[in-house]
Amino acid sequence: MALKFRLRGLAETFIDSVTCPGCGRVGSDDDDFATEETRVTFNGIVVVVTCPSCSEVFVPKSQRLGIVNLNALREAVIQDSYDTGEPILHDLRAVEELVEKSNADRKGDIH
Repeated sequence: MALKFRLRGLAETFIDSVTCPGCGRVGSDDDDFATEETRVTFNGIVVVVTCPSCSEVFVPKSQRLGIVNLNALREAVIQDSYDTGEPILHDLRAVEELVEKSNADRKGDIH
């Protein structure tokens, strides 16, 4: 079963299978990994996965992002940033950089 993430009328993302780069755990179901850190960007829903086995946080490379309504998605991302005070993340690369920094900070690799 593929992982599916949808914001009705705005965007959707599909992932066929996830492999943890930390420990090699493989999964293709909602119960296999935690996805609470998933972010919505101007380019769609970027899934961020946490492995329950080794706690590695990563952005799966195999995700397929789709935008249903570009203007409504942009408005929703801007409004959410305004409401929450969180910065706007423009694309998948921005989310990857945020996750890399978070992992380095968590592991004590930032100097």
